Amino acid sequence: MKFVKVMSLVAIFSVLTLPLKATAVDGYKDLKFGMSKAQIIAKNICTLEDMGTVQDGIEFYGCEDFIFGGELVELGIFFIDDKFLRVAIMPSIDLVAGLSKGLVKKYGSPSSSSTQKQFQAVDAEPNREAFLAFDKDTVFLNITSDEYNMQMALLIYTSPEYEKLMYKMQQESIDGDL
Repeated sequence: MKFVKVMSLVAIFSVLTLPLKATAVDGYKDLKFGMSKAQIIAKNICTLEDMGTVQDGIEFYGCEDFIFGGELVELGIFFIDDKFLRVAIMPSIDLVAGLSKGLVKKYGSPSSSSTQKQFQAVDAEPNREAFLAFDKDTVFLNITSDEYNMQMALLIYTSPEYEKLMYKMQQESIDGDL
């Protein structure tokens, strides 16, 4: 599943793109950060499957039948220490313009973003990326083009606890090696 690879990259490389800051976002809709796997699964938002770990200590559950914008899309949920701390949704690229406007309406101006030139490059060149981030970079809309210039969107909601716990796990894993 292409989504598993994408979600693995989201988990691993998010430290580089989502700075650690305080946030008012407490989850996505009625999925609240800190809920357990059992609580999230009980919400029955889609047919979540255990996809394993994407990095030591980060568990990933995914589905391909989450409804977003009236369409079935892929969704990934990330847990650390049995706590829900991140959700990633792959909306249709056709929804990006409306999604961007909706995020601005809900969260205000972006807290950070790519340049206009970077957005234009996603349209014109392969292997490019651009983003809009909101609410102190805890809501993140990423748009990419692959090697064939096919575009993809990814909407991510992240608890600031995600990075804190990920840094802690990384530190613990290398402490003996330094």
